[in-house]
Formats: sequence, C-alpha cells, structure tokens
Amino acid sequence: MFRNILSLVTKPSKLSLKTLYNFAAAKNEVQVSKKQQQAGAKRDLTQYVEGQIVNRNQLTLKKQEDIEQYVLKLVRGYFRTTNKQGLNINSVLEDHGLDEFDSIELAMQVEEDLGYIISAETIPVLNKVKHFVNYINHVEQFKAENGKAPIA
Repeated sequence: MFRNILSLVTKPSKLSLKTLYNFAAAKNEVQVSKKQQQAGAKRDLTQYVEGQIVNRNQLTLKKQEDIEQYVLKLVRGYFRTTNKQGLNINSVLEDHGLDEFDSIELAMQVEEDLGYIISAETIPVLNKVKHFVNYINHVEQFKAENGKAPIA
C-alpha cells in the first residue's frame, strides 16, 4: 500500500485538481435532516464552517413581540452591554456602554441571523434598541409586500 501511495506522489498522474476537489467535497458532505428539508419555506444562508460551505436556515420574525424579544436578547447577549436588566425597547445603546462600533457589531449579527443586507448609511442611525426593531419591521413589511428582501 505504501508503494501505491509513493507511486502516486512520485509519478505524474492524470489526477486533476477537479478530481481532488470532488473527492474532498464528497467526503465532507453535509447531512440534511428531514425536518430541515420540510422547512423548505425558509431561505438557506450559506456560510463557511471549518473551511466548508454549509447551508443553514435563517431566522424569520413576523410578529412585533418576536422582533422586540429578538432585539432585546441580542443586545443583552452582547458582551459589552452594561446594566442588562435595565435594558428596554426605548433604551439608548450609549446608556448601556455601547458605542457606534458596537452598533456595527450588532448590525452584523442581525445580518447574519436574519439574512439582511444593512447598508453602511443605515448603521449610524441604529443607536437605540427601538431603531433596530423599527428597521427589522420595515424590512419584514417590504418582504411581505414584494416577496423579496430589499437590496440594502
């Protein structure tokens, strides 16, 4: 067996990069459960996990209460947030120790979780918890009316 491997390495062969890539892709194929297949209504997001492209379902929020709870949980779960128990919908991020860079991090998390693309012009405006809630509401309304998410 060692000779076979050695001969592959030392002798030029007809192995191409495409063949090697197909072998690696087939070897690391991602298994999809039946439950995930049945949830086909949700759009899949592609992301890199351990060097492989993996599809995962995006989170969908339809109700106002769900959106508010998501944003509150997001901001409370952010590692630099102070006074987490005092956080409410009308809170200013700056009052809880967060600056504009933290707002960018939170916006990136919303993009990842919900599959949105938030434009660079919108991010500086997101400085209250309510602003994040309103933004998500507007995007969800646009998606319901037009059947697709806004470009930015």
